[in-house]
Amino acid sequence: MRVSRTLITLAALVSAASCDLRPTSLTSSLGNPPAFRIINAFTSPVDVLIDGRVALSAFAPGQVNTAPAAPGNHTVVLRPTSGGTSISQQLASADGAVSTIAATVGTSGLLSTAVLDDTNSVVPSGATKLRVIHFAPNAGTLQVYRTQPDFPTPVSWQFPFNYQPAPTSLSAPFYQSTVGSWEVRIWQTPADASGWSTAPTRVTVPLASGEKATILILDKQGGGVQVQVI
Repeated sequence: MRVSRTLITLAALVSAASCDLRPTSLTSSLGNPPAFRIINAFTSPVDVLIDGRVALSAFAPGQVNTAPAAPGNHTVVLRPTSGGTSISQQLASADGAVSTIAATVGTSGLLSTAVLDDTNSVVPSGATKLRVIHFAPNAGTLQVYRTQPDFPTPVSWQFPFNYQPAPTSLSAPFYQSTVGSWEVRIWQTPADASGWSTAPTRVTVPLASGEKATILILDKQGGGVQVQVI
């Protein structure tokens, strides 16, 4: 996914409490040098190899990191650190772009991969876009509600909102609104909008004209979930 024109300013409102949804700090978009962004949405550490060289070793679940990549085509291999079948993916890097690949839980619990597409990447002037991806395989069904700059009433992002090992532009779409702040709140129960006021995880994402962002819901080491914004 291409990085927006500048780093997006992100603010997080987090209250730690019930439901074991204990997020860590948010992380913003990364810089402009060509790179691959790696997300571990698998259940155990993975090694990441780029063109046969180890870029990340024993990369922990729930983490997001980047590895530099010269412009051009590359072979990215993800493999379970503890052993098992590896997955190879062809990715291209370019100046000013960060391609994103996730290690996910595939069939029968085996390692799989998902490349995050950037469908609907063009954000019209005077508009903003946001998407949320459930990349927390141990979290089960989550309640994810949002308000957006042009609609202040909390609305369900998706129901039911379960783990998304293969997100697409249909299953994990960007939603569009006007310029301003989006707020996303996450909880486990109750399974309706009544959980909005007591939601333990709250993320506010201010976006300027033409900007977009993605909220990642990830497993947290020790239990619960964490959120990161890219």
